Amino acid sequence: MLPEKKTKKIVFRSNAKEVSNLIVAGKKAALNAIRENKALGLSFTYNNGNKVVSESANGEILELNAKPLRSSLKIKKGTILYVKSK
Repeated sequence: MLPEKKTKKIVFRSNAKEVSNLIVAGKKAALNAIRENKALGLSFTYNNGNKVVSESANGEILELNAKPLRSSLKIKKGTILYVKSK
């Protein structure tokens, strides 16, 4: 019999500083994209509360549709949540 090889699992652990840096980078990238779209005369779409809004380069705002608000989950203490993996 062949000896079994043990593979070492790589575990990802995020820290608060890394997460905050990613959030800042994402906000900066979004602001740059909006500025570039306006400069090129393109419209962009985003969520505003429960509404999907399209804003043109000249500042005109069109409400495309409204999504119903989701109710919060009613979870009691001690509830076990099962998550499917992909």
